[in-house]
Amino acid sequence: MRERTSPDWQNVEDSCSHSALPPADVEAQLNRILESCIFRNAPRHSRFLSFVVNKALSGQGDEVKEYVIGLEVFDRKPDFDPGSDPVVRSEARRLRFRLADYYREAGKLDPIHIDLPKGAYVPVFYRNGVEPQLEEVASDKDCSSCAAYRPFPAANGAKENRRIASEAVSRTSRLSVLKIVATTAVIGVAAFIFMRMLTMDNRPQAGRLEGSTLVISNAKGQELWRKSFTDGFFPEYYQNGLAPRMWFGDLNGDGHTDVLLLYQPAVSPRSRSTILICYSDRGKEKWRWMPGRALPELEGDPAAFYIAGFGVLKGAPGERSRIVVSSPHTLWYPHQIAILDSNGKMLSEYWHSGHLEHLTLADLDADGRQEIILTGISNGYRQATLVVLDPDRVFGASTEAARPEIQIHGMAPAQERIRLLFPRSDLNMALASYNQGQEAAVENGTIRFSTIECTSPPSCTISYEFDKNFHLIIAYPDDFFRGIHNEFYRHDKHPHRFSAEEEKEFQKVRCLVGCQTEFVLSQNR
Repeated sequence: MRERTSPDWQNVEDSCSHSALPPADVEAQLNRILESCIFRNAPRHSRFLSFVVNKALSGQGDEVKEYVIGLEVFDRKPDFDPGSDPVVRSEARRLRFRLADYYREAGKLDPIHIDLPKGAYVPVFYRNGVEPQLEEVASDKDCSSCAAYRPFPAANGAKENRRIASEAVSRTSRLSVLKIVATTAVIGVAAFIFMRMLTMDNRPQAGRLEGSTLVISNAKGQELWRKSFTDGFFPEYYQNGLAPRMWFGDLNGDGHTDVLLLYQPAVSPRSRSTILICYSDRGKEKWRWMPGRALPELEGDPAAFYIAGFGVLKGAPGERSRIVVSSPHTLWYPHQIAILDSNGKMLSEYWHSGHLEHLTLADLDADGRQEIILTGISNGYRQATLVVLDPDRVFGASTEAARPEIQIHGMAPAQERIRLLFPRSDLNMALASYNQGQEAAVENGTIRFSTIECTSPPSCTISYEFDKNFHLIIAYPDDFFRGIHNEFYRHDKHPHRFSAEEEKEFQKVRCLVGCQTEFVLSQNR
């Protein structure tokens, strides 16, 4: 999320311009946000946002301090110390992410934007789609009904326009020459844009399924070509739509758009591997690739692997793209991470004992090259795991010292950049065989990650945040976890409520590879 700057006038509770937003309009916008699906399942963030907005609307913005929020929103005790407990700062950062997600999706057409500036807890309000001006606005005499807001530009350039018009009269001859040059340039640019548009119209941009037929279209939705598959498409594999199973881009740097498709047939889907197919922009099949291979560890079972995810690594200038493909076995624990070149040839592979269902590509160390972040389950330790690989060092198999019986043999030891294990809650140990890692997200040097501790709808999770060096910033359960935990253990023979001591146990993230200590360090140390 791109943070806005926080100028000195960001808290405008004691002054307002003629364009101040009516409190009723801000309250209506707050209700729209809280009723959205993005916030409906986030009671702590909804409570946080409601608290700071209502304080601002009532003119009590000066009272919105970190200590007060800890007591009023997060039910901390009076001895709460913001210096040692960063819950408010961390939740504020997550609330900003959630607000950005809301306005990027459900709220992109809303009339009012509610923002929580970085480093502050007093929200600001302004008309959505209008960039706030960056100078302080003079105060009105009566501000009793004004909300804290970011003022937005008014049409105040009339005087400047008159000055420009006056000067223009004295420069008529020079402007005439400039007009001729400008007109010629505009014609040239328009011709270039027109030709560019004609070219772009034929570039594949989207795909859809019509029964057993794949239909590819351009940016305007016009059909370019189609392919029929006699074995159909396995509906369960495409339950989240076709978009996560496709990619459009220039793999070879030749100016042509390639189309990558993950194809899972509907006929005998459990015993057949997913196929990665590459098409040209005109629909010609260029190559296809299938994951996995026969392993002694499969004990004679078919080498059927489904592709859980894939991504295209950004190459340096002059380099061709590489493709990362993540594929677990359909039944057992072996999991393959393969690196392919732009022609579908496998360059290297890494094997892991446990399914790594989620794949994220991100530049963690800001060196211009992406790393591979994998999250899922470690069967050897029966815990949620996070693995980071250097794309240039993808080889070997994970070391399974805890359970040698599931070690993948015949391969050199892998060299993961980092390999983490996440502690299981007592609730998870009572209800499941292991906890599971969800997809990682990377933004502004922060890695966010959650583990699923129970699968009852809605699923309950523990959230983690790390800095770019994988120092732990915070680990905490969501409200659903707390509620389900307390309800489950209310009927237990040893009833107890979720405690602060239990929450501290989540900070014990074990590091198998890539750290100098057994457990990851805290950012606060």
